[in-house]
Amino acid sequence: MAAASPTSAKRTGQGASGSLAALILVVLVGMIGFGVFLPIFPFLALHLGATATEATIAMGAYSFGQLIASPFWGRLSDRIGRKPVLVVGLVGASASYCLLAHANSVEMLGLARLFGGLMAGNIGAAFAAATDLADDRTRARNMGLLGASFALGFIVGPAIGAALVGPEATAEGFRRVCFAAAAFAMLAAVGAFLFFRETLPAEARRSREAPRISRMKLLRERPALLQLILVTLLMITAQALMESTFGLWAGAALEWGPREVGWAFTGLGVMTVLLQGGGAGALARTLGEWRVMLVGLGLFAVGFVMLALARTPLHAAVTLGVLAIGAGMATPSLNSLIGAQSTEADRGVVMGINQSASALGRVLGPAVAGIIFDGLGHWAPFAIGAVILVGALALASATRAEKPSVAG
Repeated sequence: MAAASPTSAKRTGQGASGSLAALILVVLVGMIGFGVFLPIFPFLALHLGATATEATIAMGAYSFGQLIASPFWGRLSDRIGRKPVLVVGLVGASASYCLLAHANSVEMLGLARLFGGLMAGNIGAAFAAATDLADDRTRARNMGLLGASFALGFIVGPAIGAALVGPEATAEGFRRVCFAAAAFAMLAAVGAFLFFRETLPAEARRSREAPRISRMKLLRERPALLQLILVTLLMITAQALMESTFGLWAGAALEWGPREVGWAFTGLGVMTVLLQGGGAGALARTLGEWRVMLVGLGLFAVGFVMLALARTPLHAAVTLGVLAIGAGMATPSLNSLIGAQSTEADRGVVMGINQSASALGRVLGPAVAGIIFDGLGHWAPFAIGAVILVGALALASATRAEKPSVAG
């Protein structure tokens, strides 16, 4: 890997803690808005007359938009900095939630989610900024803390959503949740504008005249990066299978409504943030990022098998704990290993590729989840997700354990 520049070294020293804290706070508030809305989406779609298949496809529209737009936002953040992309993405998220509040058909629901995905440049910019602020020693910690802020959003957000939606699935309750999500996203945008300090110095940015970095060339030149990106794709596809059908499964298997699903997501977030907030970084320093990723993927697969077999709330609660531990170990380690494959000049592009892989997984998962759910049974998406995760584990095991090198 290319040696850190003086500006990069300075950012990882004095002042980096304040920048990282502001980034984490901004991401946290934005993800609270996302978490407020996420658990109620399947019920909103069903309320508008959608089938399970239509509901999961509408959910996947967000990721389809993200898949299209992520490379653009990544290149833009390398050219103009992380802060503008972060702010614009959060404003776009707020607008998409306002559109959702007025959706009166499944088609409008899907279009609003598509717009939200097209505007979701803030996620890749946040991960690129966290990598900007890191060195080899602190990269896993930074990714773990950023991941914890995402998970913490899933503690507070679903709890707020569960309280706002009410005991019954009504249009008024759904509208309250959507407007609350919009308010949190806008609050995060204002916070980013006022408090977040740019992490990519002007001298490190790519000029408009600089030749565009080819994503395919980058992947060909860095085989370890390609393998890790494919692991991301498989892991997120399986995760999206679970997320897009969990509410439908909980309704069919446990007779839960939107409020119970919201509390379940809250519990999952609590367990994940406890691990990512400190445990993942400590484990990575002790065992190495690669080993922690492998163990996490293995536990994630086991959790999916358990969820396919779950029949009681207690069984579901234990299963969510296993899933949280697996995701809490695998995700920050995988993101850190991918971040290690970047240089200062192409970090936004690399993280944009990773976000594109994540988005593709979140398109593929929901696209087939409803069909599997309707055709094979409410347990089937989790069983198929477990098989996909075993494939991700096999591919990750074939990746070199040593830190990959990046040509300057």
